[in-house]
Amino acid sequence: MRESKFLNLPLVLLSSIVCPFITSCGAVTDSEDKQLSQVRVTDFESAHIPSFIEAFNADITLVKNGVDSQGLQVSFSNSHASSGINLVPSAPWNTSELGNNALMFDIQNTGVTPVMLSTNVKGLSDAVQRRTIGLDVGEKTTLYFELKGLDLNVDTGLRDTPPTFDSPARKMILRGGKVNADFSDVYDISIYTETQINLTQVVLDNVRFETTPTPNADYLNKIVDAYGQRNDVEFDLKVTSDAQLKARADEELKQLAQSKGWPERSKFGGWRSGPKLNATGYFRTEKVSGQWAMVDPQGYLFFSSGIANARMANTSTFTGVDYKDDSVRYIDPNDVTPEDSQAIGGNYTKAQKTAYIANEQRHNMFEWLPDYNSPLAEHYGYRRESHMGPIEHGEVFSFYQANLERRYGESSPKSYIDQWRQVTLDRMNDWGFTSFGNWTDASFYNNNQVPYFANGWIIGDFKTLSSGFDYWGAMPDPFDQEFVRRAHITTAVIAEEVQNNPWCIGVFIDNEMSWGGQGKPIQRYGIVFDALTKTPSDSPTKDVFSQMLKDKYGNIDALATAWHRDINSWAELDNGLDYKMDTEFSEAMLSDFSWLLERYADEYFKVVKQAVADVLPNHMYMGARFTSWGTSPEARWSAKKYADVISYNYYREGLDQVTWGFLEELDMPTIIGEFHIGSTDTGQPNPGIIHAPNQKTRADMYETYMDTVIDNPYLVGAHWFQYIDSPITGRAHDGENYNVGFVTTTDIPYPHLIKSAKKVHQSLYQRRYGQQAPQK
Repeated sequence: MRESKFLNLPLVLLSSIVCPFITSCGAVTDSEDKQLSQVRVTDFESAHIPSFIEAFNADITLVKNGVDSQGLQVSFSNSHASSGINLVPSAPWNTSELGNNALMFDIQNTGVTPVMLSTNVKGLSDAVQRRTIGLDVGEKTTLYFELKGLDLNVDTGLRDTPPTFDSPARKMILRGGKVNADFSDVYDISIYTETQINLTQVVLDNVRFETTPTPNADYLNKIVDAYGQRNDVEFDLKVTSDAQLKARADEELKQLAQSKGWPERSKFGGWRSGPKLNATGYFRTEKVSGQWAMVDPQGYLFFSSGIANARMANTSTFTGVDYKDDSVRYIDPNDVTPEDSQAIGGNYTKAQKTAYIANEQRHNMFEWLPDYNSPLAEHYGYRRESHMGPIEHGEVFSFYQANLERRYGESSPKSYIDQWRQVTLDRMNDWGFTSFGNWTDASFYNNNQVPYFANGWIIGDFKTLSSGFDYWGAMPDPFDQEFVRRAHITTAVIAEEVQNNPWCIGVFIDNEMSWGGQGKPIQRYGIVFDALTKTPSDSPTKDVFSQMLKDKYGNIDALATAWHRDINSWAELDNGLDYKMDTEFSEAMLSDFSWLLERYADEYFKVVKQAVADVLPNHMYMGARFTSWGTSPEARWSAKKYADVISYNYYREGLDQVTWGFLEELDMPTIIGEFHIGSTDTGQPNPGIIHAPNQKTRADMYETYMDTVIDNPYLVGAHWFQYIDSPITGRAHDGENYNVGFVTTTDIPYPHLIKSAKKVHQSLYQRRYGQQAPQK
């Protein structure tokens, strides 16, 4: 007899209840006098699929799920943006009597490839929480989606936490942040996949809401050991002593010293065995036999396979301690480097005398932190601000950097950093990567061993606009002369760091900006909507927009007629028009919004391109790394006019035709600036944006993603994000605690991932260009 994962409640009892359409009939109790412990959604044992289940872009059918039971087989599509099922009852499922509870369902991956599954639950006030999970081929398990429980609506500063209770069921992982919501009534459940590249299939059974076990109030206490690893999780690469750490370092150094490199590669990593094109002494792009390609300084075809974020800046995590000394929080208004890109360390001896525990929950997460008079205390730092989380500013510590000192020792001040830098270069060459990705530490810029991309942000006190979804911050006003001035300041600093080095492929400026996306007009044209609410004196963009409309329409009546709006004078337009709550728009109005948005985007890319060209004339401008969630078509068409390469950060299992079909029309060399796959089997509470069930599958999925990039004629590279695993307790900037590194927090490479990287790179150029001859 199978049993529920949480209760000693036989699931055969559920199968005997024939009431798949009436919510109240699914209530199950251990006895008449005990608290309700389960609310059944369906067990699929009836002759027909329940009427409240609807498929979208998926095929569903009832199948045998064991000897005496039945389940719902869901076959997902790989030719749609999303595919799955919605469960929408005629009246909401009520979970108020369950106490702490979770949505649970049994599942088996019956397909031939891994599947990443998403689940959305809609509660009161239309609040929707999303969770995801990666299932291996053949994996059969029970998943739970916690709806009420300990710390569920508390911001711990982690992107997700370890489970708060013991259970053999698998916890689904938070996606998109916590939603502080009431799920005592559940109105909708969606179980689905997104933009898959493979056809996948699962069998669902026994969907229910169930009371969860008593939580452990100390579930976050001392979860991190002295090496920054999970205390309560064992895995193959876990380090237990300094001696073991040094031994593993020595073993790797010996292996790297014996590495033979890649003899078919040119000096700059291009394809020496392939055709030789015009050599300019710097990297450039060219279309070769219908495929876009980079060309290295010697004229060889080049494909940028790289790892991003090879730097210390994002390895620090808040300790829960802060200083009363206000001087540590001073930010120079002339800084060109955002806080999350600042180096770790500094002299905080004076400030440390004023230290106090500002966040006890976070401080208790650590089994060990060094005393301030310890040699490892130099790995403390301070963050003056954070992007999100319960800690606005405070002391940070880098376990990764401390582990480098433990691995390599310190023969001279910070010699372990020099050793790390050389080991990193040797790894890139040994693993077959042709370049670094974005966010490469500037100390690598003149290494003359591995090509790289320089990077910078345009920050400062210029005017901004909101797209309505400003995840990383508001959008700049590119018509503001202060923005123009700051753009030139930023690129001048980058040029000084690069020093016209031919190993620099190009320059990324800014990142994942909120241009707007597909969907309702307010989602796509949010920047225009916001600008229209302002006055020309408050917004240089509004000033430009007003003049454009005056020049086009000539008189206010023509504009009012075209837009189907009551606008009585140009002064009324200048004083601000707020259409953010409107839902109906004329074709002319939407056409004008698209026109205005493209003019805005044109100005941004023109300003940045000019700033780059003025001081880095020999290096490509790589754009601002668009996202799938915040990039309007107008933005990419503007980028085409000014960027040498268009860049996207794309977190999926690979490149699919549904999403990337626009590249044929755009016809621009394009690069993936970020992607990753992670797992939870090494103790990271959150695997990352794309999930694998284990390290082996993670490596296989890396190969699959890279193959889809290499085979795309418009893609000229892809960069894995990132080099190092996030801290267990979250990076200080925003709490990301992902297993997305090629190396652990103890600087040990992941063997499966390294093996897959070498496999991909062994055939990289033959697969991409092997059958191509250059067209003259």
